[in-house]
Amino acid sequence: MTDAGTPFSARPFTALADVYDEIMADVEYDLWAEFVLRLATGRGYSGGPALDLGCGTGNSTAPFAARGLPVEGLDASPEMLAVARRKLPGVPFHDGDFGSFSLGREFDLVYSVFDSLNNVLTEESLLTACRNVHRHLAPGGCFVFDANTELAMRELWAGGKVEGWADDVYYSWRHEYDAETGLAYVEAYCSTADGSFVERHVERGYDAPTLTRLLEGAGFADVRVVLYPDGEPAGEDADRVWAVAVRP
Repeated sequence: MTDAGTPFSARPFTALADVYDEIMADVEYDLWAEFVLRLATGRGYSGGPALDLGCGTGNSTAPFAARGLPVEGLDASPEMLAVARRKLPGVPFHDGDFGSFSLGREFDLVYSVFDSLNNVLTEESLLTACRNVHRHLAPGGCFVFDANTELAMRELWAGGKVEGWADDVYYSWRHEYDAETGLAYVEAYCSTADGSFVERHVERGYDAPTLTRLLEGAGFADVRVVLYPDGEPAGEDADRVWAVAVRP
């Protein structure tokens, strides 16, 4: 890293990997895992092979491994995966893109949390990703994921900014929404004792009808879009939704 006063520009999810766990220490990964499992077991999942899509540093993988479930992780960031492999040496992790990964096997559950799929920026690309997940699920297998809606993209943080300290890491993240393109931009500045950096991230929001249409178009059945933590149907005013679908 460079001097703290002159941050360098990094690609998304590269430099952030070294400080991600400190900044996200309060995220309720274990509760999310319980919710994923509740949705999946309600549709027949009984503890078979699972794939954590967009696993990052392994925080969303760890609760499944801790429960003794045969879980694997996949992410497009080698830097994030390097952290995950150090934390969970017994878990297989794969470097791959949502739309094109090919693992040569089927899973009983594929899940993705913390709006990872919002990083897919077009409906066409998300449809491709859903079709790829469908190919990797065994018949009867379940796909569960969360997503920020367009409402969340417009109103992500009060004042368009969030900042604070996580141990010795200072972070200041700014958010902008482009109504014309429907894309949200986050400029993530982080400063540590070793220096500072900025990553620029882009996401797209997806509402319940769009997710339902894309999942059904990818061949899924029993598609539901619900709210955390009670699982009731998502309304038009939802800012974050959870989708659950089954490969027939």
